Amino acid sequence: MLVTLEKVKEDGIVTLNHLVELASYDLSEYNGRDVHENGLFVADFDSKSWLDSEHFHLFFIIADEKIAGFVVIRNLYKEQVINLNHFFVLRKYRRQGVGREAAIQAFNLFKGRWRVNQYDWNVPAQHFWRSVIQAYSNQNYTETIREDIKGPSQEFSNHEM
Repeated sequence: MLVTLEKVKEDGIVTLNHLVELASYDLSEYNGRDVHENGLFVADFDSKSWLDSEHFHLFFIIADEKIAGFVVIRNLYKEQVINLNHFFVLRKYRRQGVGREAAIQAFNLFKGRWRVNQYDWNVPAQHFWRSVIQAYSNQNYTETIREDIKGPSQEFSNHEM
């Protein structure tokens, strides 16, 4: 399956908003959240603020020319860290290497110190990210507890890769 990242443009905001809603629905299995009274998991969400910010980089994950998910990368300039802020792959494309390939492509976009966080309740994400980061960094990464104490955080550098 051919996997690419496609930069989100202004005309992709509605699509990204819909994907964020699907991601929130998907996570409800683990975090126990319910829908709001309007029937949505993410009330009043608009990813346009991400698009308009110099701190964020937004990408659709494309698998064989179909939207398969999204990636949101955030530059934490004060910490000099590139943060994988959001990452979502539609269920149809999971366990086929789409997420792994999209993650590698995302990491290759920016050189520097990377941080990937997970929540303690999202065990599948923890397994996925540990596996991807171990392979990508050649096991040269550190894992700590997030500053907000809500789960693990992996850091690695791809300066010399």
